[in-house]
Amino acid sequence: MNKGKNWLIHTLGFLGLIPFLASSLAALMGTGAFWGIQPLEFLITYGAIILTFLGGTLWGRALHRAESEKTAGLLLLSNVFALLAWFTILINLPAWSLGLQMLGFVLVLFFEQKLARSSAMTSYMGYYRIRVLLTTTVVVCQLLVFGNHIL
Repeated sequence: MNKGKNWLIHTLGFLGLIPFLASSLAALMGTGAFWGIQPLEFLITYGAIILTFLGGTLWGRALHRAESEKTAGLLLLSNVFALLAWFTILINLPAWSLGLQMLGFVLVLFFEQKLARSSAMTSYMGYYRIRVLLTTTVVVCQLLVFGNHIL
């Protein structure tokens, strides 16, 4: 992968953490609503969007490899993550929403890494190192809010 793409992947990945960090910090500080939306709602809805996005990347990988590998399971998995993310918004139960999203983020990462080792996804491991860091940050943000406001 060329340096320009590598830089862009890292930059976009870390910029994507800003809403997680800001909404988590706001929820932990007990700030009020922003644009009429509570920080916890920002955290859950943004988490659902990102989980759906990550599920969609599995779909894209499956389409890219469809001619050379069996990818039906990967296509189904991508839909499961999108539906899970949607469900976390619909249920209106913050504890369950955060818990399911944390599980979803960890599982997407698990399947990405498992598939990378079996060649169903790119073997560019620099991507997976950054994904571990990004996923860990997201899960810690959600876990802190979960522990502070939900339990």
